[in-house]
Amino acid sequence: MGDKKHIRADFVSGHYQFVTDKGASFTIGPESAPYDYLLGALSGCLFSTFEELAVKMRVSWEHISFDVHGEKRDTVPTTLSEVSLTVEATGVDNQQKFLKAFETATRYCSIYQTISGVSEMHWSVDFR
Repeated sequence: MGDKKHIRADFVSGHYQFVTDKGASFTIGPESAPYDYLLGALSGCLFSTFEELAVKMRVSWEHISFDVHGEKRDTVPTTLSEVSLTVEATGVDNQQKFLKAFETATRYCSIYQTISGVSEMHWSVDFR
């Protein structure tokens, strides 16, 4: 059986949030739409998956940032039609290994794979 996950969501007039079992709290409000959480979850899952692979492949870096853009469909259901992810990486010791680890991460990341079922996915890496 797989690893079980759980959150608790509370909706009280004027205050919406969800909390993880480990105590991380996320406010849901006018400044944060559900798709913001989805794109944030994508970046977190993809980075975590990449990081595991990079350790195994002995790839090192100083800084990595993700710039994620999503476009929603106009028709119902308004799933994402396209997602583009630009990675900026500095201090990478081996660019080819980095690219291999990242490409593999896109295949192993569950959230990337889930979104790719309804969206056209694009990614690129810029080395600085």
